[in-house]
Amino acid sequence: MDRFKYIVFSLLLFSAGVGESAAAAERRRERASLLYLEGVERQSLGTLREAAQCYEAAIREVPEHAAAYYRLSGIARMIGESETALRYGRRAYEIDPGCDEYADNYARLLTVAGDYAGADSLFTRLLDEDRPDPETAILLAVLRLELGRPAEALALIDTLEARSGIQPRAVDIKRQALVRTERYGEAFGYMTDVCGRYPGEASFRIQLAELAAALRSDSVALANYRAAIALDSTGWKPRMALAEYYRLKERWPEFPEALVPVFAHAGYPTASKVAYFDTHMRNWQELYRRYFAQMVQLSEALLRSDPGNPEAQEFYARHLMYSGQLERAQEFLAARIAEGEAPLKFYRDVIEIAQFRQQRDTIKRYAVLARERFPKNPELDITLIFIQLQEGDTLGAMRRAREVVRYAESDSVAGTVYGIWGDVAHLTGDNRAAFRLYERALKRWPENASVLNNFAYYLSEEQRDLERALRMAERANELTPHSATYLDTHAWVLYRLGRYEEAQTVMRKALVLDRSNSSELLLHYGDILYALGQRFMAKTYWKRALEAGADGVKIEERLKFLNE
Repeated sequence: MDRFKYIVFSLLLFSAGVGESAAAAERRRERASLLYLEGVERQSLGTLREAAQCYEAAIREVPEHAAAYYRLSGIARMIGESETALRYGRRAYEIDPGCDEYADNYARLLTVAGDYAGADSLFTRLLDEDRPDPETAILLAVLRLELGRPAEALALIDTLEARSGIQPRAVDIKRQALVRTERYGEAFGYMTDVCGRYPGEASFRIQLAELAAALRSDSVALANYRAAIALDSTGWKPRMALAEYYRLKERWPEFPEALVPVFAHAGYPTASKVAYFDTHMRNWQELYRRYFAQMVQLSEALLRSDPGNPEAQEFYARHLMYSGQLERAQEFLAARIAEGEAPLKFYRDVIEIAQFRQQRDTIKRYAVLARERFPKNPELDITLIFIQLQEGDTLGAMRRAREVVRYAESDSVAGTVYGIWGDVAHLTGDNRAAFRLYERALKRWPENASVLNNFAYYLSEEQRDLERALRMAERANELTPHSATYLDTHAWVLYRLGRYEEAQTVMRKALVLDRSNSSELLLHYGDILYALGQRFMAKTYWKRALEAGADGVKIEERLKFLNE
């Protein structure tokens, strides 16, 4: 009987415990709901941090709170934290995979993350084939294009249009799908129909023009580009489309002329203008020779569109320098420096122009100003080291190099400066110090191609440590291929090792790449040929070296060998 009472009593206690747990769980759910609602209110007021804190507190109360995860995903997406947004979106979907809203959010996040296959499967599940949602169908069609399945994308848009008519948001997708399935005539006909239905839409005119251009119907293309410009008279995109047409058709000077109003447009970012110019109009000298008027218009238009932007100012200054207007460029840059807050490049350009014009006082003045504005700037100090070397101030250059390596935080900067310091030491005839500095340079930056090359060459000149010199020369050429100077070093080390045929092969490459008619390369090649027993050709290259400026005494010494 006592045992029976004990069992009943235990069951009652257990039942009471379960009851308390259920009640506690209910209280947690209530607190979570209140926290969630407070988060929604704070989010609607725009206080995202406080809203996120409320949602996180709700999750602490109820770890399976899918709605809170969904809301956190949205906040993370708004503030640009895509990985966090994806993590929260995935969790909301995992907790409640049957909720279309969570599935749609997760699918969009997967699309942003580049997981097109995962997003495709979710959007496919969400798409109701009997009553397709236009937004879902369009997103799924975009994914099918990205996955290289244009026929499926086209089928989705065709189905959507059969039910709801042409969807402006889907027009470009259908056009791309038709083009990718090589149905160019259909694409042209479709865009012609679209333009008829939406006569005021400039973007559709541009798309029709591009198709006409691809089909070599240039008159139709130009008519539609101009129609797009008329429809969007204040925008830059139709004008850029026309400029691109001229560029692809290689029509000059129409291309730069069409680009002028684009560069004059304040809505097109200055950085994009400069990048576009540098990408598609690289050969400045040829451009200025043939299309000077257009280059002037482009540079002036860009500056007018964004006069306070240093990028626009630099572009204009570059135009002045390339057009040979060095005095105007110097005055323009000096005026920007006087205004304050000018970038370092403006100081360096003024100094370089002054060097070219042999204005020593100007060089010193702007070097001092630059140093005051940019103290302990390695880029500037390296420039100043070269200026000191050009002026013959080797001691000053070495003092500055010593200062830079003390404050340099970057191994690459320290390695570069140690290398320059080593070069200076070599110029003064102190090879022992030069080699010690090169060792320090490579310790800080082992992949410094310039140091590897110079160290290898000077070792070969002293005929010491030649195997190591060869490894360094080979690595320098791996890091900087197609350098005539570095190939010359490689060939010369091989020559010092007695590997003449290999040296000849490498030196031939150097001579092909050399555009400066280097006397040193010609002299070295003559030496290699002589070592191979090709006396006549050796004499030919030694004479060519003499004509290119080689030391006459050295040439005479070599020619004597031929007469012995």
